[in-house]
Amino acid sequence: MTSPRSSAAERRDQVRELAAREFAERGLHGTSVEAIARLAGISQAYIFRLFGTKVALFCEVAVAAFDRTTDGMVAAAGQTRGPEALMMMGEEYKLLLRDRTTLLLQQQAFAACADPIVREQVRDAFARLWTTVAELSGLEPLRVKTFIAYGMLLNDLAALDVDAVDAPWARESRTAIPIDIYR
Repeated sequence: MTSPRSSAAERRDQVRELAAREFAERGLHGTSVEAIARLAGISQAYIFRLFGTKVALFCEVAVAAFDRTTDGMVAAAGQTRGPEALMMMGEEYKLLLRDRTTLLLQQQAFAACADPIVREQVRDAFARLWTTVAELSGLEPLRVKTFIAYGMLLNDLAALDVDAVDAPWARESRTAIPIDIYR
């Protein structure tokens, strides 16, 4: 008995999931469509039919990684606004850091910004994140920048798996920034 064929939408979802992991680990230029096709059990040609280009597939999964973060910020803040919303978003961000694929995809997206297509899409995704934090917090740009800069540092520390390092610099890097810095 043969298994039913997947629909194009199901295949797209499967390829996006596999591609996200591959791109997170190897980046845009280190990942081959051939490797993704092999993991998905389909041809490269079918991936190109679904997504057009490797860059288009990369952008789709990279932007989705930023969108997961932005959506998490919105959900965390709920109806709260101001510094309290920022505190809630910060707590949510700590949870989002557990999704290694998402955080590495974001870093790979920044690294791939030499490509103008990637740069434009990542810029737009980052702008949505910035605007969301600014609108929900109601804070001035310098405080929004501080919050996002701290988030970027947390991304780097998570990528380095600094929690597994027992050294003074690692312990010091894990110190929390008090919420009153945002007031």
